[in-house]
Amino acid sequence: MEKIGDFARRCEVTIKTLRYYDELGLLVPDHIDPSSGYRYYGADKVGEMERIGELKQLGFPLDEIKLFCSAKDDGTKRRVIFERQRALEKLASDTARQLDGLAAIEQKLNIRKGEPMTDFNTKFVDDEAVIGRWELVDIVDKRENFVPGRDNYRIGHFFKEIYFLPGGQEYWIFSWTKGYVKTSTGDGTMISRYELGQKGGGQYMFIYNHDEILVLRQADKKRYTKAEISKSDNIDLPFTDDPRVLGKWSVVDFVENVADFDPARRRWAHELYYKSAEFLPGGELRCEMESAFPARWTKGATLLKNGNGATAPAYEIHDYDGTKYLFIEWKSGDYIWGDRQPCRYVFRRDA
Repeated sequence: MEKIGDFARRCEVTIKTLRYYDELGLLVPDHIDPSSGYRYYGADKVGEMERIGELKQLGFPLDEIKLFCSAKDDGTKRRVIFERQRALEKLASDTARQLDGLAAIEQKLNIRKGEPMTDFNTKFVDDEAVIGRWELVDIVDKRENFVPGRDNYRIGHFFKEIYFLPGGQEYWIFSWTKGYVKTSTGDGTMISRYELGQKGGGQYMFIYNHDEILVLRQADKKRYTKAEISKSDNIDLPFTDDPRVLGKWSVVDFVENVADFDPARRRWAHELYYKSAEFLPGGELRCEMESAFPARWTKGATLLKNGNGATAPAYEIHDYDGTKYLFIEWKSGDYIWGDRQPCRYVFRRDA
């Protein structure tokens, strides 16, 4: 069974979502440790999570998804599907009627269509109110459910803060124009609407992100530059030999901490950015990854430099039942820009 954090990453959802599903009785963990309260999920829960995701994409609310997934007979499932079909047909009819009404008003007033504000290829629109650093403090399903001072979700999300740089300048995965934030990751680009509001004496930003709302609190109004907010390591280190690490190592896993690694379990190796690393005499390091860049090594650290900056990910070697595994810190944009502690790639020496 997997801890809730590992299961959340596998299913590409947040830990808060899994906890909420547990409260609803929609996706109940297979085991809860009575002493720590940690939730654990078995392999069969992946299929259940995929089904929930499919139904959400089709517009099912969570109460209907719960009814569908808990149904003991096909008749109940057919009724749930039929009711959703009727709701969607009514929505389509109402939407068509509303679009016709808007077209009629547009034609009557001779309003000329313009480019949508969510198109980031159009001219940047400034918003001085958002310049500065914003801290992630909560994630809610409705704006009115946010309670200042609770600070639930600064830990657990993939970022802890966002900098709104002057001119909408892009850094890491973020850029912006008035009213919108663009997030670009390996999974694609998402444009989310934001709103500002005062609560409890603080200035907050509400970013509408699919079925959840990210709540950020304004920490300051400083006009930061990219150089000020990036983190770099010292890579000008002298070479010190380490014969233990020489040779080629291939990726077998990706974990948050060394203690999370289980040699009997293989989860990520076929879909990871890093593929292999070859440590050569004298400090040369050959890395096989989706976009290679020059790298070196010295005892205890790899030394990398790319477009994001310079990092010195530490490495360590552990033995599991006679097989040696190499753990290398992964210092990506999360570390350079997001101030996150690095996770670790796990390698096994090639035969």
